[in-house]
Amino acid sequence: MINDMNIGGVFFPGLLIIAVLALVFTLLCVPLFSLSRIYRRLPYRPLMDFSIYIVTFSLLIQGLNALGLFA
Repeated sequence: MINDMNIGGVFFPGLLIIAVLALVFTLLCVPLFSLSRIYRRLPYRPLMDFSIYIVTFSLLIQGLNALGLFA
């Protein structure tokens, strides 16, 4: 169960750690999506990037809840 993470005596909230992980995964996925033709034709790409971040964040939360690591 992750509620807070202690790094060097500083406590970080679990949601902050998950948000940073989601950001890293999003930064890794966006270049892969940019290779497709559909992604290049989108009218507003920053909105798509934000939605990819939200989906990644929610999948991380669901996965950690299913494993019992985040409650």
